[in-house]
Amino acid sequence: MQPALLRLCIALSVATVVVALLSSVPVLAALASVRSLLLVATIVCWGILFVFYSLRQEAPRKVVSTQGPGGDVLQIATLHALPAAYAKSQGGDFAQGEKLLRSGQYKDAAAAFLRAHEHTMHPACALNAGTALIYIADFDEARAALESGLLRARHLAIRSIEAALRTVLGVLEARQGNMAEALVHYEAAAVLFHQDGDGRGRGDALLNGANACVHRGDWQGARHMLSDAVRAHRRSGGLLGRANAQACRGYIQIECDEVEEALHSIDRATALYRQARSVSGQSHACMLRGNAHFKQLDLDAALAAYQEASSLCKQSGDSLGEASAKVNLGNVHFKQGEVAAALAAYEGALAVHERAGNLLGQARTLTNMGSALARLRRGDEALTALERARMLYERIGAKGRIVDMVDRLIARIKRPRR
Repeated sequence: MQPALLRLCIALSVATVVVALLSSVPVLAALASVRSLLLVATIVCWGILFVFYSLRQEAPRKVVSTQGPGGDVLQIATLHALPAAYAKSQGGDFAQGEKLLRSGQYKDAAAAFLRAHEHTMHPACALNAGTALIYIADFDEARAALESGLLRARHLAIRSIEAALRTVLGVLEARQGNMAEALVHYEAAAVLFHQDGDGRGRGDALLNGANACVHRGDWQGARHMLSDAVRAHRRSGGLLGRANAQACRGYIQIECDEVEEALHSIDRATALYRQARSVSGQSHACMLRGNAHFKQLDLDAALAAYQEASSLCKQSGDSLGEASAKVNLGNVHFKQGEVAAALAAYEGALAVHERAGNLLGQARTLTNMGSALARLRRGDEALTALERARMLYERIGAKGRIVDMVDRLIARIKRPRR
């Protein structure tokens, strides 16, 4: 309703101006009466829109955003999303789940939301259960909960729950390395949020899409989605959204070798994450800062940033974030010539990614392992690791420099054998 009302206000305003201009011509002076009617209608329409915006901002949100693992944004339903009858009779488990989720007790939160879902079968419960399960990397259970919720959300008049489920399903696909599928969900979520007049939700879905484009090596697509997300958040406000936009910009700048610019973006993101009290966001910013310093070959600064990121990931219960930090610490060891220490870090990270079913994490870790094994002259093991990585990259549709690097390493290892 909100976008349609806004378009009507704009159309009436344009029509009023056109008629006012035409009525100033003596031949068309009869249009003066129409001009008055259009002016009144325009004023009334803009007044209704203003009231609508005011009421909407004061009303409690049914869906809110939170910082997820790896820099993606997750959506969480509040108790206001449940019908009044459910909120009174079965809201206990849901309310308990909200409290546990806020305190970082994700496993217990998921159990509480699943109990609420069993009683009510409402998609808001499935949404929150899936979100909590993603935090603990239980991807199979998360997928089951989210897909169950999506089936029921399509029958709701409110589109925000379906949009939120789409967003979180996109995060799930991204965490497992399925970037093409993730983008499909993000784009659908952005459309649904727009239809519901939720600019904040639309901006978050687009930011997730921009991150997915970076993973695929699609810089143009990433910049386009980031630009749309920034405009959406500028209109709707939201501290976390602005922080994520700066972090996403920094991520793109790092990948495009604009390191100094990236560090400025990351500093702005860090300040906003602190204002928003987002520990997960701060850990993500630390990881990006470490990546920027690593690209500058400032290894001491990179090591300090990765260690801080690892500590923050432990604090927020982000196991996948810890694994990523471990890989990055291994990269620093590798660069310092401590190859055995680097390999040990990679192996520990790979075990976490395999347990979580994170295909992208596995592929990247195997790439690093292959490089370390090659340096240790363990050619057969290196080739096995790199070929596994190549298969995973093909499976998730990844492209870009990291995939090219794998191909070059495989060719280099095979060359002496011929």
